[in-house]
Amino acid sequence: MTTESSTFHCRGCGSDRTTLLLDMGRLPLANAFVESESGTDDRNREQLTLVMCERCGLAQIKEVVAREKLFGSYLWVIATSQTARTYAASFAERLRDRYNPAGRPFLVEIASNDGFFLEHYRRVGFDILGVDPSNLAAEADARGLPSIQEFFGVGVAERIVSERGPADVIVARNVLGHVCQLQDLVAGMKRLLAPDGRMVIESPYAFMLRTEVQYDTIFHEHMSYLTIGSVAALMARYEMKITDVDYCRMNGGSFVLEVAHDAADVTSNVEAALNFENLIDLNRPAGWRRFARQVHAQRDALRTLLEQLKADGRRVVGYGAAAKAMTMLNFCSVTPDLLAAMGDANPRKQGLLCPGVRMPVVSPEELMAMDPEYILIGAWNFQEEIIRTFREKLGYRGKFIIPLPMPAVV
Repeated sequence: MTTESSTFHCRGCGSDRTTLLLDMGRLPLANAFVESESGTDDRNREQLTLVMCERCGLAQIKEVVAREKLFGSYLWVIATSQTARTYAASFAERLRDRYNPAGRPFLVEIASNDGFFLEHYRRVGFDILGVDPSNLAAEADARGLPSIQEFFGVGVAERIVSERGPADVIVARNVLGHVCQLQDLVAGMKRLLAPDGRMVIESPYAFMLRTEVQYDTIFHEHMSYLTIGSVAALMARYEMKITDVDYCRMNGGSFVLEVAHDAADVTSNVEAALNFENLIDLNRPAGWRRFARQVHAQRDALRTLLEQLKADGRRVVGYGAAAKAMTMLNFCSVTPDLLAAMGDANPRKQGLLCPGVRMPVVSPEELMAMDPEYILIGAWNFQEEIIRTFREKLGYRGKFIIPLPMPAVV
């Protein structure tokens, strides 16, 4: 790893001192699916470089793609996954038990997607509002789930406060890592949060990225890769602090943080979580020295496995056309001669071609009609649900390939 000084400034603290963790080369945008071979949206490849700030420990990509291009039209919807649907119900119930919505406290969800979680928050008693920049916000609003179709920041926060008052609860699931203007986002949260309010921040945990070599989660939409320490440093800049730490299995392993204004009490587990990260050098470049070597070893192993299966005449397909899968397929140069198709339950993706690698996206039933002998699970964070569905509902008797941390056939 080499230390760099450049015009790039950390999104969390503004420092220009960063250390290179991983260079992934030039890749197409992970959600640049195309309708036909003549499509060109995936032809422009963008550099993808992961660095760590030496001051605040925030891991982030250096490259910036216009956010309107990344999030203006979005294909992923929460309701596609049974695991996500189940989690939405339990998450809302957890908020109900913690924040007592009997008095209909005002809850704002940032990055509310298609409103699926909003429905659950309202069901358990919260007065709701969603904010999301994509086309999905308009769809949610049309279904009676109040939503603002904009990027959240100070300006939107000011408008909400003037029209509805401050938020008693702010929910931000899988959003901090997606934001280029990170400080504007957090300043907006500070402005919106009621004096005794609470924020609930859920994010994929960079500890899992490092430990499980989850490099496929590194793509242009994901600008930051968060730890509890880096979030604590970010919140401190705006006179807020983490008051509680929990964890969940979503997205390959995530943390769930409660954040409040500085005057709030803190539970004892916050200090323990921060001490653990210090122990393993999670927020220092020294703790990531082996990461790039592990990523390249996984790429070599996956290519070798798929090439051997091709040489043996095996029929191999993939399932789960998630953005992370598109990153892996392109980084590993997996082409249709190695993987004939990608299946996905999301009808918004079916009939499209995967960005860069150009294999077709088909329904689960169409994938089964290809009589595959091996299925590479692209959306490995839902692997248990996928394997169960194929075994019990679709009658699949072949084998699965779990790609990370190293390829394994099950």
